[in-house]
Amino acid sequence: MCLRYLPNHKKVQKIMKIKITTLRKGLIFIFCILLSILAFAVPARAENDDSKVIFVAGNPDLYPIEYYDASKKEYLGLMPDIYTAIEENTSYTFEYVQPGTTNSQNRLARNSQAEIVSAYIDGDVNAKYIKNAIPVTLMDTGDGEKTVYIAFTGIATDSVVNDITKAVTSITDAQKLEMLASHTQANDYRGSNLIWVYILAPIAGAAVIALIVVSVKHRKKTKEDEQDSMIDPDLGIGNDKYYAYCFDDLISDKSKALYYVAYIGFDAEEFSRKFGDESVREMQKFTAEFLSRQTTAVEYLAFIHRGVFTFIYQAPNMEVAEIRIAKTIEELDLYLSNIRNEYAKWFNAGVCSLEHNMDCNAETAFYNAKQGYLHAVEKNLVYAFSTREIIVEAHRLEGLNQRVLDAIENDEFVIYLQPIMDMKGNLFSAEALSRWQHPQEGLLLPWQYIDMINQSETITLHDLNNLSLVCRQLQAWKGTDKENLIISCNFTRYSLSQDGMFDKIKEVVDKYDFDHGNLIIETTEDSISPDPEILKINLEKCRDLGILIALDDIGSGYSALTDLYNYPIDYIKIERNILLQTRDRKGERLLDGLICLSHNMHTKVVCEGIETEEQLKMIRKTCCDYIQGFYYSRPLPVKEFEKFLIQHNSTV
Repeated sequence: MCLRYLPNHKKVQKIMKIKITTLRKGLIFIFCILLSILAFAVPARAENDDSKVIFVAGNPDLYPIEYYDASKKEYLGLMPDIYTAIEENTSYTFEYVQPGTTNSQNRLARNSQAEIVSAYIDGDVNAKYIKNAIPVTLMDTGDGEKTVYIAFTGIATDSVVNDITKAVTSITDAQKLEMLASHTQANDYRGSNLIWVYILAPIAGAAVIALIVVSVKHRKKTKEDEQDSMIDPDLGIGNDKYYAYCFDDLISDKSKALYYVAYIGFDAEEFSRKFGDESVREMQKFTAEFLSRQTTAVEYLAFIHRGVFTFIYQAPNMEVAEIRIAKTIEELDLYLSNIRNEYAKWFNAGVCSLEHNMDCNAETAFYNAKQGYLHAVEKNLVYAFSTREIIVEAHRLEGLNQRVLDAIENDEFVIYLQPIMDMKGNLFSAEALSRWQHPQEGLLLPWQYIDMINQSETITLHDLNNLSLVCRQLQAWKGTDKENLIISCNFTRYSLSQDGMFDKIKEVVDKYDFDHGNLIIETTEDSISPDPEILKINLEKCRDLGILIALDDIGSGYSALTDLYNYPIDYIKIERNILLQTRDRKGERLLDGLICLSHNMHTKVVCEGIETEEQLKMIRKTCCDYIQGFYYSRPLPVKEFEKFLIQHNSTV
């Protein structure tokens, strides 16, 4: 018999669902017409009065002849229906021995634990354990037609053999056909490893038989395609389609309260940067192998995408569910550490309890579990269950995110330009500052929305959008008396620390025609970088493209001296608090020291926050290069900035 198993995962193929094609519906219609004109033969009731239990070793994997439904925990198909028909007309009762997904027929026959080997095909069970066999139907396994039998083991008495044989032979082919048709239409189908086609007696003539064969051949190809579409070819386990199928079709409403959906993942991008893409693939492989061994017959595992698995598991209550997921992650870490120590301690998990989300579908359960995962990552936890509070906060942030995306799409963000002057009072450059021209709330200043953008994690899109606005303005000035004017554009270190950010910056810059030396990318010193190495690489690539680099808010924070050494810096901007400390000699020395150090590092200096004549006079005593502050001007709309430019004797 030709069996087709999906690579490295028998369970996946076993629970595949075959869709009813239009051709099958036509076939069923023909069968119904035929059955309406056929009389059912009723088997004669057995003579004996005493009921006898007959133990059956079932074939869990021979849909639709006989298969085990894990959700219903019972055998279904043609054979169980035949046994039911026999029970109704005899004193025999049939009971399956050790029902389950594993085929244990040979062992049960060998150990004399069953009188009947059900859905028996020659070669499946050692022939020496078979006493007699009754043919039931034919099926095409791909290697030609084979007979399916009810076989009797050595412990079956002659009277049992004779009685059951008589009862089976009294069931007509029309009745068998009706039984089969009912199962091929069933929506609770749980799959099969067998490429099958059944061929019954010629009750409908050659034309009908031909239709059956054609229908099955089409179904065979459809089944193979569906199986392949649900399998990840690299890991040999189910994919996102498989997860959805398991959730929607294999978990009954009655058992739903016992299930938990776990989102098990690691930061694949960060892992790749540290160890390479091949290590990512290797860790995913070993993770799949480990989690597969943790998955029972009524649990389901799937690989969703890079670095993410879903594990649908059972537990009687929340306490056990927590213990289970904690132990799973702990043992996974141990398993991976034994392969390669660097692979451990990367995984976190989020869990959605279906008992508390009875109405959710596969997508919602996955979303909730993911939010638990993100919460666990944020709070540095091994795992976290999704709670109402976590989900509400996630929805809030998503709402914020959409508002920002819509604003970018609708060109609601604009730039204001604040002049930067040289020590003689001539205009040198300008800093581009973001403003949100909200359609309902009017002009919003950064403090009114930047925190929201940071929360919604759209700050990178906001930064790139500002860059586009700046580049557009520089292009507009090209060929005019303003074409040499420099504009600085703010980026958070979070944005500049993203892998591939330089490519995005270059994509924006390349859209516009201007001198790249007129663009400064400015980032703040007090903004902590998620990955300093990526930040350095991105800044160096920007410098290679001709873009200048400025470090803002020197003196506000953590690592100014280190940054001056590590990163390619053209300008530093000393923040206003340093200026306010110059009222005494100590503060003046601090300011002088910062300026001198910067010049020794071949870096120009901009003093920010100049608001008074007194402050201006003090700065002019230093070796500072440029001045920025309300003393000269607040941030201005572009048109007003151009008027400001005309009013000052610019060196531009």
